[in-house]
Amino acid sequence: MVVKTDIIKFVVLSYTFVLFVILFDRKMEIGLWKELAVNSILSLIQLIGIGAILIFLLKANSAIMTLAIIVVMIFNASWIALSRFRLKSYDRKKIFCLIFATIFLVTIVVVGPLLITGFITLKPTKIIPMCGIIVAGGMRALSLSFNFYRTRLKDMEDFIVSLAAIGASDMKIFSIIFREILRNATIPMRDMMRAAGIVHIPGIMVGLLMAGTFPLRAAVIQFTVLSSMLFEYALVPTMFMLLWIKMFGLKLDTEEVT
Repeated sequence: MVVKTDIIKFVVLSYTFVLFVILFDRKMEIGLWKELAVNSILSLIQLIGIGAILIFLLKANSAIMTLAIIVVMIFNASWIALSRFRLKSYDRKKIFCLIFATIFLVTIVVVGPLLITGFITLKPTKIIPMCGIIVAGGMRALSLSFNFYRTRLKDMEDFIVSLAAIGASDMKIFSIIFREILRNATIPMRDMMRAAGIVHIPGIMVGLLMAGTFPLRAAVIQFTVLSSMLFEYALVPTMFMLLWIKMFGLKLDTEEVT
């Protein structure tokens, strides 16, 4: 009974924070409150669901089911990233496939060495949380890249048209703003690495220390996680955007931000 009371209390507290942000959004007419309201509910449901799934997978101990969950995670991350892609000139199905393939391939590149070195194993409690961290990093990096790219595309439209008129290739034009895109996309990860240990103590390290892990080992494990995230943040938008421009070309028309 005490556990149920605590759960209700924590849910009420959490939604108090969410409600405050929603009310602030309505007051300032920012226009994000519907997304915040829906996402807050989905987030809680998804967390409860993945908790139940992890317990089931741990009992079943099935590598195939574990890998299937990871593929579903990548699918969902790709779908969320696609929602930030507001360039109406492109076929959204093709863009989704490219997003999925990019996140999938980069995740394999990151997780492969972690499995080989024994940093993680195929046990659901090990590989699923790690893949979740990595996949989420790629998703966020793409979302930031899309938003920044759309803004810069509008700002530089006349300049881009001028370059195209004198025969500059799509890749040459894109390279002008690519460095800015990557700098913008990696800001959260760069700030996280700079602040680790002096502004915040990452949760994985805290958990390891509380479990009795030697501090040096806990610090190295946490640093490995941060390094993996940095790799995903940098490589996913780089691979996607270069392939995107190479395969589909540079098109200017954009939708209004909603």
